[in-house]
Amino acid sequence: MKALDIRGVTDRVRSSLVALLLAPVLVLWPCVASADNGWSEALRGSGFAFGTSKLVFEDRFGTAHTLKGPILWAKQHADVGLEKFDPAGGAAYATVGGVLRLRAYQTADGIHSGNVQSTNADQAYQGAQIVPGTNGFTCIGCYFEVRAQFPNARGTWGAFWLLTPDDPRQRGHLEVDAIEYFGAGDKRGHHHSVHRWGPQEPGGHIKRSDYTGMDAIADFGWHIYGVDLRGIAKLDGKPALVVYMDRKEVARIAADADYFTRPFYFNMTLSINPQDSVRTLPQTVSFDDLRVYK
Repeated sequence: MKALDIRGVTDRVRSSLVALLLAPVLVLWPCVASADNGWSEALRGSGFAFGTSKLVFEDRFGTAHTLKGPILWAKQHADVGLEKFDPAGGAAYATVGGVLRLRAYQTADGIHSGNVQSTNADQAYQGAQIVPGTNGFTCIGCYFEVRAQFPNARGTWGAFWLLTPDDPRQRGHLEVDAIEYFGAGDKRGHHHSVHRWGPQEPGGHIKRSDYTGMDAIADFGWHIYGVDLRGIAKLDGKPALVVYMDRKEVARIAADADYFTRPFYFNMTLSINPQDSVRTLPQTVSFDDLRVYK
């Protein structure tokens, strides 16, 4: 697929994403076309309302993580992009000064980077038991957020995103991309989307995606990225998930009821984007203050 230069597009466009691998898969690349999903610009900047929601999970990365469980695991997910994900203990991972850092780097055998998620592979893809907060972590109808800093670099493909554990009887799952960021090649771009994967879907996959261009994200500083799956918000009369940056609304996407009634686990990922012809190596994405409210 031809690489696209998406700098200079209008502030709100619908992203059409392309699948790389069989499920499980991470899909983040932008292929942009104009669209309107019914979201009103009047909602931009609306503050997040906690209401009666309570904190049910928090990790401030104040201690070293083995990333071998019982809650956070490295690797687990299929390799995507130009890199290979390091397993736990690899050079892609470090917990320093209360920050989880994922590093992409070049060696003689190729590019390496990292993925951290809140389930292991058997839990995510084979139906193994999850005991939230004790053995893995999932949450139903929750608000997920993380504080992150993306690098001023080219080739970045960083994300904070959610997946439902696969049903081994159907091999289908839901995906929510709270933030997809492509670094200096698209420094104003906040990408967010929902996906439905499974053999029952046309072509195995359907999606709804949006792009928001904004100056606030272009400073390469620390920001809070979140997505609300509590089902409180509405769009065109349907329950909608709401995407936040610094707890201010960026977008909302109408979604089917099961996005709000199925468990999701979280992922923090740094890949290297094959569509960017310029790549900065090494580069690092930093994560801090991971929180989930229900």
